[in-house]
This record gives sequence, C-alpha cells and structure tokens, in this order.
Amino acid sequence: MRIEPGYVEIFAAVLKEAGHDPARLPLPRVGPVTEEAFRRLAERLVAETRDPAIALRLGSRMHLGTHGLLGHAILSSRSLRQAASLMIQYSPLQGAKGRIQLSFAGANAVLSFEPPFEVEGAPHFLVELFFAGVLAALRQLIGPLPEQCRLELAYPQTMPAEVYRRFLGIDVSFGHAVNRFIGPNDRVDMPLSAASIPMAEMYRRQCEKLLRDMNAEGGLSGELRRMVLAAHGRFPGMVEAARRLNMSERTLRRRLAGEGTSYRGIVDDVRAYLAREYLRDTPLGIADVASLLGFDDVANFRRAFRKRYGCSPSAYRASLPRNGTADLQSTEQTLTQLHMLQHR
Repeated sequence: MRIEPGYVEIFAAVLKEAGHDPARLPLPRVGPVTEEAFRRLAERLVAETRDPAIALRLGSRMHLGTHGLLGHAILSSRSLRQAASLMIQYSPLQGAKGRIQLSFAGANAVLSFEPPFEVEGAPHFLVELFFAGVLAALRQLIGPLPEQCRLELAYPQTMPAEVYRRFLGIDVSFGHAVNRFIGPNDRVDMPLSAASIPMAEMYRRQCEKLLRDMNAEGGLSGELRRMVLAAHGRFPGMVEAARRLNMSERTLRRRLAGEGTSYRGIVDDVRAYLAREYLRDTPLGIADVASLLGFDDVANFRRAFRKRYGCSPSAYRASLPRNGTADLQSTEQTLTQLHMLQHR
C-alpha cells in the first residue's frame, strides 16, 4: 500500500486534536509500505491514543485531495461508477487479501469491503477507516447523501450509536454477513460536476496513467514527483514538500542528492511533462499554459520549453495532428473551468 503526504497531515491533525503530541506518536512515512508495517503502525496508534473511534476520526477527516493522484482522478470522473472503478483498482486498502467490490441488487448499489488484515486492539479499524473515508468522498462529489443510504457492518456494535452517527452521518446496523454501504443506484451514472468541464477527462486520463506508470518509480524522487504532479501547477516549495514528507529541508536535499537529483530538477521535469499535455490536449493559449505551470513571465516559459524540447511551444503544437480541440469551449471559459477543477 502507499501512504500519501495528505494521510500524514490528517494523522497529525487528528492526534493534535485528541490532545497528543504528533512528534511523540507514530506517524506513517510517505511512500510504499508493507501491509505488515501499516498494521504495526495502526496497532501502536490505537494503543497510544486509547480512542475506540480513532479510525472513524481519521476517515471522516479525509477529502479527495488527501488521496493524491487517486483523489484527483476521482474528482475528474464523469460518474460515480467511474469514480468507484478507480477506487477499487487503486485504493491502498485493497491489499493482498482485502477486497472492494461494487455490485447492484434491485434498486440499490452496494459497495462491500473485506479488510486485508485485522488490527490488534481494534479489529474493525480498517473497516471503519475505509467507510468513513468513502462517505467523506461521496459528500464531496455529490453533496448530502440520499436518505436511503445505510451502512451494514459484519460485527457487533462496540460504541454508542451517536458516535457512529457523528462520524458517518447515516444509519448503521450490525451483525450482518458482510461489511457494505448501500445506496440508491439511480445516482451511479448521473453526471458529476466534473463531467461538464472539458479538461476533466484529460485530468482523469492523465492521473490514471500516472497511477499505473509512475508508481513503479521508487525512491524519494519518485515520491516527490508524484506529489508535484498531483499539485497540477500549484507546486509546493521545498520547505512545504519537506514538511509533507515529515522531514527537514536539509534531509530532503541530502537524500535527493544521494539519488542524483534535486527538488528543482523534479519540478522542472513535471513542468515539462504538463506543458506537453496542455499543449497537446487543450486549446489553452501559450500564456495561459505558462500561468498554469507557475511561470510569472511567458517568455521564461518559452525559453524553458525550448531548452527542454528544442523548439518553441507554438512550434510543438503546430507539429501535432489536429485532435478536435477547436470544438471545445473558448480558451477563456476553459481556463476558468480548469482553475475550478484544480482548486476543488
């Protein structure tokens, strides 16, 4: 499984709110971790906080941006069905033995979850973390949930009903055969807000490609590249990047040097990649692309692009086959919608 920087921030915020010093308690390290390492982390967290609702607290605080590239891909989905497909394929809680499944029964859509392992001292930790996170994501995508929504859990009730209601916000019942969320299936294929934004499909394809291709890149530089790509032009500075990775700026610089790269080099690589994506797949003007990529001066963008690719942005775009972008909305309106999507 993979720990995104956003997860670390949620862990720290929840611990602080509960009266604990995050520096004295376990925080996950950013990057790939084994299921065993995550299990040990969760067990220590449960033992230290002694909070039976800790998983619900963590999950309910998550938003789609917390999940990095996966969250951006889900935000760019055309429908809940597409969003669910992405979550099922790329969720870090899928696990070697875990299972997430979307099915349909009559008028209901059913999302079931079988955790890949149990956490000692809190055997339902992963189930509660998963469904609290799913419900938070659903509300971000469609707003208030329909009244028919309910959660069925395959274990006895362990906390007062008001605790589940506070963090989950829907009816919960216990002692069922499987853990599953049930809601009306008439919403599954309804267009989400991103479906009306021409850039959304490009974002979704881009994020999904990165999820497939770039997860294979190891090391700290690979982790940073994923972080910067997920920012879609709002690149964090090195101090901010180090904080998200739970290390000092000096340590980050030293470790990157050990991998033969630098933070500036990573940002430049990402800018170059995104520049080609925007020029190829959108009707945005050169100045608009430069602005989205964080260049204060379009001339600087042109120089950087020419240095990387040996031609100007205009020449690169002119060399591409026509792909129908002329049929999209005007550049001004598309740019406005792109900013809306980026800052959700």
